[in-house]
Amino acid sequence: MRIAGVTSTELFGGPAARPFQIIRVTLASDGPGAAGPAADAPVTVRIEGAAVTTPQPPEVAGPAPGGQLEVEVGVEIAAPHAAGSPLQVTVIAESQTAGSPGAASGQDRAELAATITAAETGWTMWMVSHFHYDPVWWSTQGQYTQSRIFLPDADGSLPDARTAFELVRRHLDQARRDPDYKFVLAEIDYLKPHFDAHPEDRADLLAFIKAGRIEIVGGSYNEPNTNLSCAESTIRNAVYGLAFQREVLGADPSTAWMLDAFGHDPAYPGLMAAAGLTESSWARGPFHQWGPNRTVGDNRRMQFASEFEWLSPDGGGLLTSYMANHYGAGWVTHSAGSLAAAEQAAYEQFRQLAPVAATRNVLLPVGADHVIPSRWATGIHRDWNSRYVWPRFVTAVPSEFFAAVRKDAAERDVWITPQTRDMNPVYTGKDVSYIDTKQAQRAAETVVQDGERLATLAWLAGAGYPAASLDKAWRLLVFGAHPGGGRRTSAATQPGARPPRTWPAWPPPPTWPPPSPTRARASRPAPRPAPWSCSIHCRCPGPA
Repeated sequence: MRIAGVTSTELFGGPAARPFQIIRVTLASDGPGAAGPAADAPVTVRIEGAAVTTPQPPEVAGPAPGGQLEVEVGVEIAAPHAAGSPLQVTVIAESQTAGSPGAASGQDRAELAATITAAETGWTMWMVSHFHYDPVWWSTQGQYTQSRIFLPDADGSLPDARTAFELVRRHLDQARRDPDYKFVLAEIDYLKPHFDAHPEDRADLLAFIKAGRIEIVGGSYNEPNTNLSCAESTIRNAVYGLAFQREVLGADPSTAWMLDAFGHDPAYPGLMAAAGLTESSWARGPFHQWGPNRTVGDNRRMQFASEFEWLSPDGGGLLTSYMANHYGAGWVTHSAGSLAAAEQAAYEQFRQLAPVAATRNVLLPVGADHVIPSRWATGIHRDWNSRYVWPRFVTAVPSEFFAAVRKDAAERDVWITPQTRDMNPVYTGKDVSYIDTKQAQRAAETVVQDGERLATLAWLAGAGYPAASLDKAWRLLVFGAHPGGGRRTSAATQPGARPPRTWPAWPPPPTWPPPSPTRARASRPAPRPAPWSCSIHCRCPGPA
């Protein structure tokens, strides 16, 4: 028997009041005929060194002839060795040996000098289950929302991606079955249609929101690509989104959940702070579209921590968590073949994300585009935390993560740095592909704003105010502000891609302007509404 490897980890076991850092020791047997542990004789493994002890040496069955065995050894490291400190140790494995044929048995002892690295307690990885939704992209809104048919793969299994209605139902069903399951819902372009079409789900949906097991995030109608739309469009997006999220669902969204937005207006954090939000999280921003790890192989190439105060030019801002490994980082756990493999995948994500975290808290988004619940999320939550004290891997919602960030920063006097830099990644082509659609969207925003101003002046002069027409125009524009709407492809021009006429019934058209003052003009006959027209060439429908 010999010691083939020694690996430091960030794991801690033992009692919470006295945690032991886990060191992984690999034992190896050289093969048949070699001296090794006697049958059924336990192998004791311990680690010794200056300031390093093994309070509870583990006893394991030795490796099979020609095989290897990994043993987790809990060590206690005395002060003042801080996290990151290297320590010289001796790793010892010993057992009674069976001996070679014709030889007497004895004690088998293996030693190896090694260097271990002290780790830090107190870490938590917050696993947030979600699905990203494109209202249109390669297909129409109707297909993405409800009508697309998913065919089985060659092995007979259905793909993980489903329509929005089925996704909401599946995540709700998972929460009904499993009390540890939590998840987020975001965009109105699927939430309201589902709320209208499936009244049987409303009671559970509202109850889970009230209990904190569903968190409504976003604070807007969808995920607007605000670097290509005007500030007024961003404001209207928030108005329509928050009206439904707060007034209908009874939620209090605090996190701008901008997963797939291809870029951000520098004023965006200030506008959303003014709308009452306090945090944001997104995957595309200060670095390449796929993040530093997938681009240059190391998240530590980031110039600042993944959590920062994102400030706009007016001084307002949001506590922000940048998803350095993208919004699909945690989905690797779903594709794992076993719970153990899923836990190892989650641990690898932790090891990549922790070095750039501002505090001892890591946000792991567990989801991807249009996907069902991860099959291992709650299993990891239960099994991992039964074996390790730190880091904890817990199912969570964003508000729990951000509360932990603020708490840890306050207790340990961690400076969350302010950042004002441009949050627009290098994303070749996304600002110029289908340029006619993007130019039409921006031109329409300008025309509608001008129309509102002129309509207000006309109303003051006694004309009727076209509230319904303007309301519908803004709904179409906020829909088109999504990266997958009018911003990325021409899918928004496909039949059925616009919001169906019966779905955007909430909120009602704005009540502004108030009823006309009592004047002589009140007795005038109401002016005839002007026929619908559009100042740019497009396929916009007239008022419903």
